[in-house]
Amino acid sequence: MKINIVCDHQIRPEYRRRFTFGKPVLHLSADPRLGNVYVNPGNISENLGSPLDSLSLDLCEIAAYVFMADKSFKRGDYGKWTRNLSFLVPVRNPERWNSIKAILTKTVATLSGDNIEFHFVKKTEAKLGKKDSVEPRKESQRSDRRDSGCVCLFSGGLDSFAGAAYLLKQGKRPLFASHYVSSLKSLQSKLIEGIEKEFDRKVEHFQYRVTSRTTKNTRFRFENKESSHRARSFMFLSYGAVAAATRGLSDIFICENGVLSLNVPISDARKGTRSTRHAHPLFLQYFNQFINALYGKAFSVQNPFQFWTKAQEAKFLEKMNLHSLIKDTVTCWGYPNQTLKYPNSNHCGYCIPCIVRRVSVKAAGLAAYDDQYVIDVFNLKPNSPEKYSRNIEDLIYFCQSIETFSNTELIYRYPEFVMADFGPPNGTEDRISKAISVYRRFAKELLAVADKDTTRPLYSASSPLSAIGLVPS
Repeated sequence: MKINIVCDHQIRPEYRRRFTFGKPVLHLSADPRLGNVYVNPGNISENLGSPLDSLSLDLCEIAAYVFMADKSFKRGDYGKWTRNLSFLVPVRNPERWNSIKAILTKTVATLSGDNIEFHFVKKTEAKLGKKDSVEPRKESQRSDRRDSGCVCLFSGGLDSFAGAAYLLKQGKRPLFASHYVSSLKSLQSKLIEGIEKEFDRKVEHFQYRVTSRTTKNTRFRFENKESSHRARSFMFLSYGAVAAATRGLSDIFICENGVLSLNVPISDARKGTRSTRHAHPLFLQYFNQFINALYGKAFSVQNPFQFWTKAQEAKFLEKMNLHSLIKDTVTCWGYPNQTLKYPNSNHCGYCIPCIVRRVSVKAAGLAAYDDQYVIDVFNLKPNSPEKYSRNIEDLIYFCQSIETFSNTELIYRYPEFVMADFGPPNGTEDRISKAISVYRRFAKELLAVADKDTTRPLYSASSPLSAIGLVPS
């Protein structure tokens, strides 16, 4: 592939001598004066109370570039979903990055579903300078620094909120790492305060932001063209890894329910990375290998909720007396762009995460503590846009098949179930059967809610299940 992403504010002569460039070229740069990407590792360093080493500085920038490039290249439909993304990245440690390029490429490609290449060159001294220093300022050394024992990603969603409570209940001491946009920063802080109050203890929480920026000196204006955001989990975990490496910690937790972590495609149109792999077992395994190779030490990236339903998480929050804060968690994939225009809700109601959340919270008997949903997918008007009905209809058909078929039949029809077996050696545990069991519990919950709440037929004559005689048409 020709290079089409230059992580610099210019194509330097030495680049032209060594590489071939496509047209057009996307320029991404975290240069403090000329760049179009806002990255502030100095702020992270101050929050962690320790300077970031050069590998962590590189990782902060590379993760930001992957995140921003993912938003810059428009995907096509179906056969045109996959993009060619070839990065040229100046780094402080080109030898190390070139030595682990294969596992880095595999990690990002598994997550995004794109054809990925990385080319690393030496970051020139002219790009360093005073503003690139991340030594904490003297006054930033906080007297209330806590002794955290692990890192946990904290998005402000219901899963990460339940995960925070779960880890504290297990006696762990998490350092919570949060990327934020818009008003999510205050929501994350409110949820952390609720946890601190209920557990009667302080926890460490650092928030960071990676976004585009434009100043009078910015050479290339950033343009957001793609909203699927399949690669963002690489950035979230990378910043979590930076925190772990800086503090000398080994365990990194990402908390996601078993249905959306494995995220078996519910229709043919959603196969591959058309269904997000943000906490997929295969991606987590590759990411674990990547950071082990980068830092030369053993980390453990874990999802403690791999075999939980979201309803179980909601019930756990009730047990921890934190259920009153469920309404303040944000699950919607469309947040904030699709929801800011609605003053009384953070949830569109029709995306897959919104439907899973609504069903799960209701199944847990906690609907009174949930947020409002802008669109009620169980009571759509006859002429509603197709985008409102597509997800719930596909979910209903999928869940009916989950309830109907045996484990063997399900694996044949949905071979993605076998990916539940990726991860560290687990002895005799049958992770595939456990994953199917999670899906069966969720299917029962969704169909029960649909049967009770819907004002229209659950299945149409075009249902694939109707076609084979399993559901009355």
